[in-house]
Amino acid sequence: MMENTRLNDLKEVLRLGMIENFKQCGYLAPIFFFYENGEPVITMIPNELLENSGGKQILAALIRKICKKPTVLAAGIIIEANAAKLDNDDSELTKKVMNGELKVSELEQSQDIILMIFSTPSKEEMISYVVDCEAKTVGESLSEGELDGIGGTFSHFFNWNIN
Repeated sequence: MMENTRLNDLKEVLRLGMIENFKQCGYLAPIFFFYENGEPVITMIPNELLENSGGKQILAALIRKICKKPTVLAAGIIIEANAAKLDNDDSELTKKVMNGELKVSELEQSQDIILMIFSTPSKEEMISYVVDCEAKTVGESLSEGELDGIGGTFSHFFNWNIN
């Protein structure tokens, strides 16, 4: 029970820090974090790892490897990204985005966002906000909650433990 309180406190500190850092700078230094043996460990992500899908795959594999340790109780990332609402799962546009032919940032209706993935052996959560980089403002929350049925490069960090 005490560990759950510490994890919730860590998640809240990271969420508030993400928002405040963006408001001060208008951008975020990307980080990944994990919680092991009662201590948080926070590390900056080299920008080169986020420039292409190969680098992102390497980063995700590293985080998953860390999450295999039974002493790691939480892990995740905080990054800037782009988001877009795609209404029709069967549309040609949606298919191109989903198979990687088209980047979300290339869409006319994409939005800049900041997001945190907070993963534990029992669940994954995504916390994200629409942002304005020029004005250094954080807008509405896009999502806050468990990532049920959602996949991607930065998901299922603890998949060894999920039934």
